[in-house]
Amino acid sequence: MRTTQSIISMILCIVCLIIASFGHAETAFSADKLVSEERSAAIEKIADLIAEGYVLPKVGEHVTYALLDAQKQGQFSHINSKKLFIEKVGEFLRIKSKDGHLGLTPMRSDKKVTHILQEHDEKRINNFAFEQATILPGNIGYLKFNKFHPDAQAKQVANYALNFLSSTSRLIIDLRECTGGSMELVAHIISHFVKDKTHLWDLYDRDKLVYRVDSYMVTAEPRLQDIPITILTSEKVISAAEFFTYTLKYLNRARIVGVKTQGLAHATGVRQVNDWLVLRLPLMRPVNPVTKTNWEQVGVKPDIVIGKDQALAWALAN
Repeated sequence: MRTTQSIISMILCIVCLIIASFGHAETAFSADKLVSEERSAAIEKIADLIAEGYVLPKVGEHVTYALLDAQKQGQFSHINSKKLFIEKVGEFLRIKSKDGHLGLTPMRSDKKVTHILQEHDEKRINNFAFEQATILPGNIGYLKFNKFHPDAQAKQVANYALNFLSSTSRLIIDLRECTGGSMELVAHIISHFVKDKTHLWDLYDRDKLVYRVDSYMVTAEPRLQDIPITILTSEKVISAAEFFTYTLKYLNRARIVGVKTQGLAHATGVRQVNDWLVLRLPLMRPVNPVTKTNWEQVGVKPDIVIGKDQALAWALAN
């Protein structure tokens, strides 16, 4: 039998745990609270950053005016938490700019301000997002990856995968689940398929040409420069994956099969708004040397339009 004292001690312990848990929840909730003064200051700072840095000045001016006017009209007055602020104001910025790259994200737990998004999906973490490199019946090479991973080791994985597939009769690159990522990896992979010093794209900021991007020598089997390439796309394909697809399409090095991509072309950086908020801000725009434009808001149009679930079967048969 437990003594009365031990039972009382146990009850007090449970009560303390409940109070501690409630206190922790209350602290976490309080940390997310957003008072009107802080909300207004964040909006004004965001407006300044967009006005000063957005890659298309006229669009930046339009978004800035709309944001400050909405603030003045009380459109954001119901927002009383940081989480809701990020969601609603971020959505407002994307709608007004028609730019899916413009938005808000919380400050990372390590307080690092970086344009590289933290991934949680295993498809974009494991093996630097390279999922499959295999040889299908008919000696058809199949490469599937789900992000242009920013880690330098991703280039080495790409080398291994492409050289492994270099003796196939043709190559299918499956980007149907591929998102954005590193333009450096885009240029690196394309360099396997074209001659050295091929002009790939130019990057412009608000006013001028920032730099030209060319292909370069890589450790690659020569056969890769001639291998027929099919790229599979879907409506999920964005940013760096569109860079890759668009560039090879207009170099006449690949046919595109599937669904039109999303249409996010701008190169994005970050600006710190305050100690809990970061603005993802498009700072540069790519220009293709063949088309003299890019895929912003229009997407990359397939050569063969077919449902994403049927794209692989069609590519294997044709």
